[in-house]
Amino acid sequence: MSLQSINSINITVEIQVSDSQTCNLLYESLVLESGYNPNDRSQANLTLDNNRLILEINAKDSVSARASINSFMKWINLSLQIISMTENANQ
Repeated sequence: MSLQSINSINITVEIQVSDSQTCNLLYESLVLESGYNPNDRSQANLTLDNNRLILEINAKDSVSARASINSFMKWINLSLQIISMTENANQ
């Protein structure tokens, strides 16, 4: 029985946003986080394509992949809540 190890994990998440303004705000709120890499175990790249955000995470192990995807999902949720609150306050 041979043991195989994971060399890398690649995750791509595409997020469809209802309008371009919200998509741009969401992108601007997250793009700095994608450039910050506290260690070399994972890297994130965020791109904007019309009303879609494309998040690509490349990780060296499952722990860092899970941590990265969880962090981004929480930041996305929080950012969308803040955008919604500011839109409601402006109406």
